[in-house]
Amino acid sequence: MRDLLEKALNKGLSVVFSTENGFAVIRILKGEDVVASCSLGSASFRSSVEESLQSLLLDLERKGI
Repeated sequence: MRDLLEKALNKGLSVVFSTENGFAVIRILKGEDVVASCSLGSASFRSSVEESLQSLLLDLERKGI
C-alpha cells in the first residue's frame, strides 16, 4: 500500500481515509477537489483498501490526472 500512496503523492494528489455510515471511504483529492472516491465493503480491510486505491489511481491515470 505504501507504494500506492507514494504514487499518489508524487502526482500531487492527497489520499483521505474516513468512515461514513459505518463504511470505510477513500477519497483522492487534487488540491481541495475530490477527483475520485469509493466506499469499501466488509471484506478484509487491508486487501480492499489496496485494491480500491490501485483501481482509483489507474482510473485517474486513464483520465490524464
